Amino acid sequence: MRSKNGLLVVLFFLFLFCEPTIPTVLEKYFFYREKIEEENTYRPTQTILVTVTAYSSTPDQTNDSPFIMASGKRVYDGAIAANFLPTGTQVMLPEIYGEKVFTVEDRMHRRFSDRVDVWMETREEALQFGIKRVAMKIL
Repeated sequence: MRSKNGLLVVLFFLFLFCEPTIPTVLEKYFFYREKIEEENTYRPTQTILVTVTAYSSTPDQTNDSPFIMASGKRVYDGAIAANFLPTGTQVMLPEIYGEKVFTVEDRMHRRFSDRVDVWMETREEALQFGIKRVAMKIL
């Protein structure tokens, strides 16, 4: 019994006065978060396979205000439309655009549930883009 109490006392003092060498979950999170901010890189949280098409700001491809997206912002290079992601979500399409980051700003017709539409400046660019099935990294 005495050795059991002695062991408990030693463990108690070790617990009180020794710094833990194993980082906690929060410490790991903040360490990696700072690392990401320092390097200014993106770590994908999920990669999925999607169909990617393109659209331009023409009335036949959009609604009655072709230059205003569902988010209320004016169209810009790097904006995409997707129904299955929240507005403001950032994604990458590395097979097509490398490290370029896109932001979900617009919506598509409700029949497209697993499709992403990339905004293009001209109708010709959108037609030339065609339809592609690629991996998309959600950031």
